[in-house]
Amino acid sequence: MGTIDLRQLEEKFFLTLYEPENIVLTLPASDLLIEENLMRLIDTYGLLIKTEERSAAAAFFMSWYAGICSAMQHMLFRGDELLLDLSLSNVSVQLYAGDHYPLFSFKINEPRFREIPITGGDAWRKKALDSFYREHITPLIVTLSRLVQMSAIPLWGQIVNALYSQMEEELGEASDEKSRKMIDYPFQMLKWGIDASAFGLRKNPFDIKLRYIEHPTIPEQKKRLKTACCLAYRLNSEFDYCYECPRLNEKDRALKRENGHC
Repeated sequence: MGTIDLRQLEEKFFLTLYEPENIVLTLPASDLLIEENLMRLIDTYGLLIKTEERSAAAAFFMSWYAGICSAMQHMLFRGDELLLDLSLSNVSVQLYAGDHYPLFSFKINEPRFREIPITGGDAWRKKALDSFYREHITPLIVTLSRLVQMSAIPLWGQIVNALYSQMEEELGEASDEKSRKMIDYPFQMLKWGIDASAFGLRKNPFDIKLRYIEHPTIPEQKKRLKTACCLAYRLNSEFDYCYECPRLNEKDRALKRENGHC
């Protein structure tokens, strides 16, 4: 049986077996399907990031929870041979005070693993992905969407942004074409192999055409446009639209490049 690099999961995807210092709030992830508990988390987090808009706090929270999805993708397709249980019942959401801003980590309540089979591995992975989203991610997004009275699409967009960024980072580190194909394949499975019903949507949210814009500092390169706005501009007057924000028009994006505000 293989092994899993828990330290890497902690560093890259915010998973941990421990409680951090300066803890503000801890809740079992399964409890977040109860609106009262989820509201407590979102409102507490909103106060810490200085926003009264629950939609902004919700989008920011999902950008953190996307680490769970990235970890799942990483484990399924990186040859670890084991899959750590990331079900709602085995994860606790930990909100704590960082040096400069509030942070989240996701405590694994019990280090339980399933072995990924060699024979029929692709079918097994596809089933595991479907179950993971259908039973553990979609219910959370549906509850959050209803609570903050916003569409589920931009909440899914935070996860899509995170996973495509993960893919780009790994492709950038790949040493040859074979490695790049091994990295691209699992994202193709997520994009084409999982039915939209697993996400509670009419269309698989990962099934998108990526759009690219002019890189702000490297003319010969392109930068990927985000799938959804992170709503950072709603926090306070110190924030504006990100350079990669899909809400930003090209005139304003060019102005950002000229002023070095990218």
